[in-house]
Amino acid sequence: MPLINLNGLRFHYQQRGQGEDIVLLHAVTSNMSVWLFTNLIDVLAKEFHVTAYDLRGHGASDAPENGYTSADMAEDLRNIHSALKLGPAILVGHSFGAVVGMHAALLYPDMVRGLILSDPYFPGLAHLEPYLAETETWREVRDALAGAGVDLGERVDFARLFRAVAELTSPQIEHIRKTMGDASLRWFGQMPRLAATTCGRDVFAPAGFTADRICLVRQPVIALYDEHSSFQATRRFLEANLPNVRVEIMPGARHVAPLQNPDTFNQLVQKYSRLLANARPDGKENTWSSPPPHIA
Repeated sequence: MPLINLNGLRFHYQQRGQGEDIVLLHAVTSNMSVWLFTNLIDVLAKEFHVTAYDLRGHGASDAPENGYTSADMAEDLRNIHSALKLGPAILVGHSFGAVVGMHAALLYPDMVRGLILSDPYFPGLAHLEPYLAETETWREVRDALAGAGVDLGERVDFARLFRAVAELTSPQIEHIRKTMGDASLRWFGQMPRLAATTCGRDVFAPAGFTADRICLVRQPVIALYDEHSSFQATRRFLEANLPNVRVEIMPGARHVAPLQNPDTFNQLVQKYSRLLANARPDGKENTWSSPPPHIA
């Protein structure tokens, strides 16, 4: 199991293939095995040099008490990128992994060739999505825990969620398994480890990546938003304000396209990775040679 030690923290990573660099960034409470399970690494490794790693606090990487904002994790990415001697990379991120990738593109622009984002919610755009507690994904989690006798309250609170899951009894876990299925139970499995950290609070902090700074990202961006995404206002904001953005809608998916529609997701990531690998700077900005069409 390859591990790299950076500033006293060990990160688990995997690399395959040759060619232009691609780095895969998973969601909070997930880990890099999602890319193996959905076969994305094997698909991309036929043409690219693929690096995937477990974010801090996830998978086989270390779990420090704090440091879980998008700015902290963007710095982790920069350190991993440097230590592994990667070239300008295409970043593929799902959910909060996409936020980390975008923040890294702003903070360390020479490191990032382009971005492929899967259904991200940006804390710096929280004002656009005021009904987060009513999203289908959160309602499903809240209702499943309520059925097991756990009250998560009226607002989205990941810190409370992580602590609650860490304290579940075996009968409660069995109830959740029957309600949500084994796949969701594996998602819950990451949470007890995060309960002792500031992750639940940090991932909702803008960390300086506010709306005006999101608009400063100049690298080409592919935004893959799910057909049933709860973040349509965020999608429209990115379409209207990023200078180099294309949008694709992921059929049938509702926030977890890599698992809910893996074939289409992999095809689109492969297609746009090829496009981004061939994109070259235009003047002082990393952009396509012609204005990209919006694909709604």
